[in-house]
Amino acid sequence: MQKAESESLGVEEYEAFELVARELQIHFASGRKNFVVRAPLNLVNYLFNGVLQKSRLPKTQLEDLISGQELVLEARTLRRYISGEARMTWPTFQRLVFWAMSQQWISDWMCRDIISKAHLCEVAQLSARGLLNDRKRLVSPAELRRDELIGRFYENLGQKDLEREEKVIKLARWHNEIRELACSLGLEISD
Repeated sequence: MQKAESESLGVEEYEAFELVARELQIHFASGRKNFVVRAPLNLVNYLFNGVLQKSRLPKTQLEDLISGQELVLEARTLRRYISGEARMTWPTFQRLVFWAMSQQWISDWMCRDIISKAHLCEVAQLSARGLLNDRKRLVSPAELRRDELIGRFYENLGQKDLEREEKVIKLARWHNEIRELACSLGLEISD
């Protein structure tokens, strides 16, 4: 990879390699046949415990409040996500983060930090799954070359960033507040 590419995407090569390699090792340690692209338990617990502390609500009341917001199916499903019995999808995790921020239970900087970590983790998972799908008989992550992992990560990161930009542009076209904010920042959004 060229240095300019890693700088333009905001992730250094060593970090891209470590993210994908970690996801591959987690997958091989799990013993699962299919690679799961979901929010990891540590991120879900970090968010939930932070919200639990800040809200000062009992755990069951917070679970009921979250399930009433249609962020997850029901309180029982949320408990399965928190315990690690099931893994939360990335869109559900993102909605939960933004909901927690709207309730002022997490700060703006914490929201940015969690969303940034989640974005990189999702890209690493997509990269690892893609590499595994390309190599059906892969027995261990050691069989992959470093440049393969880095290249796949940058490819997926660029694609996910484009998808995010398209979503933001669509939202900006439909919501006046976002349109006004974009205009105040000097961004042009065509109708």
